[in-house]
Amino acid sequence: MNSSSQSRKVVGSVGLLCALHKPGAVEFARQLIGRLQAAGVSILVEEELAEVGSGDCQIRQRAALATEADLVIAMGGDGTLLSVAHYAAPAGTPLLGVDLGSFGFVAAQQPAAVLENLEELLAGRYDTESRLMLRAEIRRDQQVIDTYLALNDVVIAKASPRRMIRLQTKVDGELVAVYAADGLIISTPTGSTAYNLSAAGPVVSPTVDCLVINPICPHTLYLRPLIVQPSAVIEVSLHSQAKHPEPISLTIDGQKTVELLAQDTIVTTEAPCQAVLVRMPQDSFYERLQTKLRWGAER
Repeated sequence: MNSSSQSRKVVGSVGLLCALHKPGAVEFARQLIGRLQAAGVSILVEEELAEVGSGDCQIRQRAALATEADLVIAMGGDGTLLSVAHYAAPAGTPLLGVDLGSFGFVAAQQPAAVLENLEELLAGRYDTESRLMLRAEIRRDQQVIDTYLALNDVVIAKASPRRMIRLQTKVDGELVAVYAADGLIISTPTGSTAYNLSAAGPVVSPTVDCLVINPICPHTLYLRPLIVQPSAVIEVSLHSQAKHPEPISLTIDGQKTVELLAQDTIVTTEAPCQAVLVRMPQDSFYERLQTKLRWGAER
């Protein structure tokens, strides 16, 4: 992760995403839209959010919103931010995540703090963090059939609870293990506090550039999480002698799930682009460990 405190250009357009089903979401969205309109900023929204604001909002599809805006504000939780990160990262568009009462570890900013610092944000006076992203390819018959970007993780897992699967995993062409498990998580440092954490993986500071390979419910105790360099090429393929192999799927950032065929190989490595996250004053990774994961709570 790289941090930057330099001033950026004045924000002329803001893209807004909002999980409208969350408590207080509509009220905060209206308040923010009103403040942005008063500041003379162009506001880009999806159609659903346009019905909350006034006619001054410009309707865009999510991909266009993320690439045309000078700044994207994702209101909701981590899922809302993750849903736009793979569009915004290649364009270098800064992302600000607002926590509307969910866990919100990546999208951790409080609504009041965003409104309080809005003038500074629009003036381009804000800090950013560049976060490592994953690039995952599905290879079939020696051809790349799909490519995905992920900020948190890619998960290869069985589609049925009946039996475990065996995933042959190589790093830079060298066999590491055949994981007998429910699946495998390949995580960035940003994603280390997501599914990886629930699966007993390590919490990794976002300042550390690495990838985490973490088996889900491995059958044997000696199969533990493995941390590798970000440039590592991780190849995962189904390893089965069964006549009817267990169906498996690939899930990207918890947002998109793709069914895989038995002969598919998933190749994951560091993406050529990074997500640019906006950080507010007094915000820190370790403070979030205390408040979100209760590391600072008295026992």
